[in-house]
Amino acid sequence: MDKKQKNILTSAIEAGMISQIIPLEHATDIPLSETASVLDATHIADQNHLHMIGHLALAEQIERLGDTPRNIDLAHALNRGVPADLIEAGLESTLGFPGVASRLRTIATEPKTDTPKCLIAPDSIDLSVLSAARKKGVAIAISKGLDLYPETAALAIDMASFVTADGIQTDTLQAVLDAAAKHSGDKLILLPNGIAAAMLALGHAYNTDTIGVAVALIALLNHCANKTGLGADDAERLALDAMPAQTKQRNMKTIFLPMSANLATGFSPASEGASPIRQWLQIGNDGQSELIPAIPLGVAARSGDPAKLAHQLETSNSLDSIKYFSEQDLRSKGFSSDAIKRVNNAISEGLSLGAAFSRWVLGDETISRELNLLPDNFDADGWALLKAVGFSRREISDAEAELEGRPERLADTFMIENGLAQERSDTTSCAILNALSVHLGAPAILQIDQHDEPRLRELIEAGIGVWLPPLPHEDNNLTIERMRHIEQLAIELEQTASHTATAQTMLTTGQRTRLPDRRKGYIQKATVGGHKVYLHTGEFEEGLLGEIFIDMHKEGAAFRSLMNNFAIAVSLGLQYGVPLEEYVDAFVFTRFEPAGEVVGNDQITRATSILDYIFRELGVSYLDREDLIEIGDASHDGLGGGTSDGLKKTDNAPLTGEAAQLISRGFSRGQIPDNIVILDKRRTDKEAESKAQADTAADTEQTITPTYTDEACRNCASFTVYIDPETGASKCDTCAYTSPDVNSEA
Repeated sequence: MDKKQKNILTSAIEAGMISQIIPLEHATDIPLSETASVLDATHIADQNHLHMIGHLALAEQIERLGDTPRNIDLAHALNRGVPADLIEAGLESTLGFPGVASRLRTIATEPKTDTPKCLIAPDSIDLSVLSAARKKGVAIAISKGLDLYPETAALAIDMASFVTADGIQTDTLQAVLDAAAKHSGDKLILLPNGIAAAMLALGHAYNTDTIGVAVALIALLNHCANKTGLGADDAERLALDAMPAQTKQRNMKTIFLPMSANLATGFSPASEGASPIRQWLQIGNDGQSELIPAIPLGVAARSGDPAKLAHQLETSNSLDSIKYFSEQDLRSKGFSSDAIKRVNNAISEGLSLGAAFSRWVLGDETISRELNLLPDNFDADGWALLKAVGFSRREISDAEAELEGRPERLADTFMIENGLAQERSDTTSCAILNALSVHLGAPAILQIDQHDEPRLRELIEAGIGVWLPPLPHEDNNLTIERMRHIEQLAIELEQTASHTATAQTMLTTGQRTRLPDRRKGYIQKATVGGHKVYLHTGEFEEGLLGEIFIDMHKEGAAFRSLMNNFAIAVSLGLQYGVPLEEYVDAFVFTRFEPAGEVVGNDQITRATSILDYIFRELGVSYLDREDLIEIGDASHDGLGGGTSDGLKKTDNAPLTGEAAQLISRGFSRGQIPDNIVILDKRRTDKEAESKAQADTAADTEQTITPTYTDEACRNCASFTVYIDPETGASKCDTCAYTSPDVNSEA
């Protein structure tokens, strides 16, 4: 290749007309030879995912240790499951534990293998397997066979870049392809792009009626590449003269394949392959949005006015034409001309409505002096400020929706009006590729995002392959819900353990811990051997037993006083830290009268003494001592055989730390009754809900109270159905359900 041809290639690459010439296996993501099965690729994807999250989890464990952990910290980490080898590596590393954590995160983002992809035959389609694999991150190509060599040189070319106001520059296209052939030899794979953009630049829409123009473009490409000639019909469609075939022909193949990211540097055609144009705007060299070059050419070819569209787009990111947010509306709310200008500039740069009205755009002086508000209340989002000056939530959301994507919508409307619409559907792309198949050197591959088996079969039967990229990750709602419950349970268990540990620490310091003046507890009335006994308990805030009272009203004064003072002695011991277990083990099975049958207790039916009954009751209620429950066939000592006696288990949840603040642990026997719901953990959500309700109420004050009908809402059954004065439809003020039928029936 001489210097002139080398300069031609360099100039074309710098202008974005062609890509670098690289091996085909690097130019496309499509696997070109047989690969692992879909199931094997799914296993590889799972392995990559586990590889990533495993290293991230270890990195988080190491980061918890800080820069210079103590030996006790490392011991706790070892007990939590951090591998000893990893701790040793942190001690030996010159970067310390932060360096080890950083390296683990780097390893996590560098999977051992590439993103798995596979090439399968059409007769092996299993829709469920394909869907599961794509959700795992597997890319799948379905084709009858490409018969391509991965090391063959490939060149992507943007056909639209060769179209100017004077038509297609065939001389430039011929010179570029001659230089590419000289560089790589005749065996060069051409990957055409920008077909839809080239059609637009020539003044043609992209639909099934203009398939002939697409065919003519590929015929021209093949003529310039292989000197095969250009027929009269194709030349007429492109406004060119017919070109005869030459004697010395080349063997370049034209193929439509999805491009790889390796070609993205400096090569970004307005449309990929034979697919339609997806966006009318692109980012220019100055970082601002601008029209793709094909639009002015196409509009001019249709005798239209490109300047009109350019003007519409310049004013599209503006509040002037947005309902409720015109300059006059904003002035009436207190905004100055300078503030309105700053907001419009922010919106023209791509900021959302909320961000454009934030403190950082308007400035503290505007908020405090012009709007008489406190700037500190409107740091991040302008929604709160807009509501504070009198805009309702509905007005703000409608304006935000109107601004979002407005330039593209205006361009769409303009192109349709000028007869240059783009049919953005797989059906149109499939029809065009099918018509182009006679000029291609291998089956075309069409990328589709959503798939169903009939659609896949239809494409394959038409001779078109399918490229199914990995699906974006979708959250598994069942897994998320279960993880939420697990995390909440872990928090509750940790809080319970913390409360219990705090209480035990307080009770083992050698000092008396007094009970609160207003305390929880329960009263148990029972009869032991015909003698009535009342057991009163008092609990600490954490639910631990702190005192007992024993009343036996029909006994003698001496016995009754002894029992009262015995209860005081036990209570003092509990408040000085004596574990309840010690009392239970000391006094159960003591034998003296009164004794015998117990009436009034659902867990104990016989006792060998008053003390045996009392401490068995306390053990069952506060210590969950099921071995002290006497059920069924009792032995001589008043105990049953355990679970074989048919002990009825409850399914109630364990009493949490929050619940113990309000519910007597002894009365509930360590469980939350099934008719009680603890709402404390939802306090944050309730506060957020209250705030949202307050905001809604504020919005309502800005609007006119609607006139309600006498019909109930079909969605929520609330009698808050009103007639929207703008649309005439019936709407529910409670759930926002809209039903035109409600109005008609009323």
